[in-house]
Amino acid sequence: MTDAPPDRAQRSSAIRSPLDFAGGLFLLAIAAVGYAGAFTLPFGQLSGIGSGLMPKVVAVLVATFGVALVLQGLAIGGDRLERWAVRGPLLVLAAVLVFAFTIRLAGLVVAGPLCFVISALADRDTRPVEVIVSATVATLACGFLFKDLLNLPIPFDPMSILWPLHAPYDALKVALKGLVMGGR
Repeated sequence: MTDAPPDRAQRSSAIRSPLDFAGGLFLLAIAAVGYAGAFTLPFGQLSGIGSGLMPKVVAVLVATFGVALVLQGLAIGGDRLERWAVRGPLLVLAAVLVFAFTIRLAGLVVAGPLCFVISALADRDTRPVEVIVSATVATLACGFLFKDLLNLPIPFDPMSILWPLHAPYDALKVALKGLVMGGR
């Protein structure tokens, strides 16, 4: 038995892999937004790099991969575009926005778990216990890393929500700092 010939619309299209082509266009759009955002930042010189070097280089690299995917979509056959759900991207975007709006007012102890829970809703297969444990561990680890090790001015618990746990948390921080810093 022979394979059925491809339909006429697929034969006449210059795009042989719509999935790769669309992915390449998406990467080109991300690169354009990233480069536009960094356009006014100084690139720097050989004696010292500027604040615009990294975002511009990353945008160019992303654009390079986007062009490669577009060319691959034109030259090599591949998968078609399938329907995709809006739920995942919208909930992840919502989690980022909620984090941005709550970090200054409520601190990391509220913003971190909220971000985890909202982004976990993007997947229908998540388990509540795993989300709560992951959110708690990640929030405490981020607080220790950014607030204590890197000394960044991130509000951790400005509303004193965890006041009963401050003493054990502080003891754990001292022990972890001793392990990480090696007695410095």
